[in-house]
Amino acid sequence: MRIAVLLPLALLTALPGCAMLQPATEVPTVAEPAGPASRARAAALLREGLRAQNPPRGGTPDPERAAALIEEAAMLGNPDAQLLVAAGHLLRGDGSRDARAAIPWLLRAAQQGQPEAQLRLARLIEGGDGTEREPAWAALWFNRAAERGVPQAQYAFALMQVAGAGTAPDQAEALARLTLAEQAGVAAARRYRQALEPRVPATEAAVALARVRDETTRGPVTTPDRPLVRFAQSALSVLGAEVEVDGRDGPATRAALTAFARREGLGVSRPYDPAVIDRLRDRLPRR
Repeated sequence: MRIAVLLPLALLTALPGCAMLQPATEVPTVAEPAGPASRARAAALLREGLRAQNPPRGGTPDPERAAALIEEAAMLGNPDAQLLVAAGHLLRGDGSRDARAAIPWLLRAAQQGQPEAQLRLARLIEGGDGTEREPAWAALWFNRAAERGVPQAQYAFALMQVAGAGTAPDQAEALARLTLAEQAGVAAARRYRQALEPRVPATEAAVALARVRDETTRGPVTTPDRPLVRFAQSALSVLGAEVEVDGRDGPATRAALTAFARREGLGVSRPYDPAVIDRLRDRLPRR
């Protein structure tokens, strides 16, 4: 059984910085694959590390041993451990931080479907923190976290849809996401929801709310998923293609991607090949 998805904040901030991977200058489209060890072994190491960090009553915490165990679990592919290692870089014991070192760990966990990692990764990309700023790529990760039930991601992605920043504008869907975020306790969503509500016809709002509620996902990121399709459609639209931005993969979207790849001289046979997505990212404005 997986450790709780949203790990306690004290654990996310109390670990000392772990040995970092070589930092990337840009968030890659695809993470390195997880290690070959069994999930059970990685999960056991994580549990042991958490016990070392927060021992039973009467025990003495051992932060160094905890960090070593959790990093080993992360290297073996456990996404919750990877999130903890990333958090250790984002807030180290001495008060320093290294977002560049955190990003590879967040990406590994995020691609395995760890929602908190997806949210944190999106925020770093949106702010250009530790990597080049990419609103469209941040929107993709906010969207993925939103589909996995993270209210703050629903809120963040909704604001991007209202502004048309990083993704195509969609007031009806933004209203739906703000409604869900508010219902889940994101207080800031209320005023935006109230301001947007009069601008969206009630029938459109109801349809969008039902659709967004139905767009739920669990488990690792698949290719293509709805957020990746939406990213591709938004990017193609910005670049002049006539495609509907609805997150639904279909012949029109695939034909537009294939045409884009051909114009760019990419010798690939799959519309959603990482090389095609990377080139789309390269062609989009970063600010």
